Amino acid sequence: MTTSKGNEKNCSGLFAVALAALFAHSIDCPAQDAPADANLVRLTLKIINGTKDGAPVVADKVTLAMYQHEKLVDTLNVEVGPQGAADFEGIRAGEHIIAVATVFHQGMSFSSGDIQLEPGRRHVTANVRVFDVSYDVSRLSVRMHHLIIKPRDSDILLTEFIDLANPSDMAITSERRDPQGKAIVLNMLLPAGFKNFSASGFLVPPALVFTEDGFYDTMGIPPGNHQIIFSYTLDIDAPSMDITRKVSLPTANFVLFWQVGHGRIEGLGDPDGRMVMTDGTLGDYYNLGSLPAGAEVRFQVSQLRTAAENKTSWIILALVFGAIAVVVIFRLRLTKGQPAEHKQ
Repeated sequence: MTTSKGNEKNCSGLFAVALAALFAHSIDCPAQDAPADANLVRLTLKIINGTKDGAPVVADKVTLAMYQHEKLVDTLNVEVGPQGAADFEGIRAGEHIIAVATVFHQGMSFSSGDIQLEPGRRHVTANVRVFDVSYDVSRLSVRMHHLIIKPRDSDILLTEFIDLANPSDMAITSERRDPQGKAIVLNMLLPAGFKNFSASGFLVPPALVFTEDGFYDTMGIPPGNHQIIFSYTLDIDAPSMDITRKVSLPTANFVLFWQVGHGRIEGLGDPDGRMVMTDGTLGDYYNLGSLPAGAEVRFQVSQLRTAAENKTSWIILALVFGAIAVVVIFRLRLTKGQPAEHKQ
């Protein structure tokens, strides 16, 4: 009886355990099998200081801008954690959603590239590189500066290619400030009367401030070499024009190119050579070598056709073609009025 009772007790206990396990399984299963939201993702940004023995990035502010179809849809903010990383939990993902992270380190902002937030990925990681900040602008220099001048019908197009060098491992800014408190980092002094300015590459238009003498860039310069490209025009208001381009930074090699057209360049001596330009036209070049900061490149463009002269030329051409058209129409009318010849 004891054995039998013990077996009954054991069976009852096993049955109770089985029911409890089944009951627990019926509660837990839906939670374990529920699909994760494919439109939510965790983004981890690893903040890397590129300056040797640089300052810690812990507690630096990080802003994440979310864009969908290139339109800003959300902005999130966190601080860098003790492990040098910033985590954004449960942010939206999608085929056309990207994120751009900006880290604020020592008063300067450093941005990531576009971070794709594709659906179906649970965890996305990206790196953002920052640098300690230096106010020593004397570290900046120009390795190569090309100034290309092209005369056109009513103006002169000037295009500049500048290879800017920051050989240090720090981001360079300036203690010099404008009235709005913005740093004047790169100060470009352009010829008087410049207009129609456009830039590409390294320069970011919102960071540029224009003056009557040129423009200055308010953003810091990270380590490395940076290609600066911009263009502008000068109106042709006289047959001869004096042009001065001031050099802001020490320049290892300054070369001026003149695209052969109407007019000629004077004041720089004989050209060092002639070459075919990228658009297929011929160009003379003048190698001015190395120039110190503050140097001035002075020259004159002469034998230009002014806008008024070009307009007169077009009027004369229009009158000539108009006269030819009248003669042709008159002859056609005479031809139509003549009787047809009879064939024998």
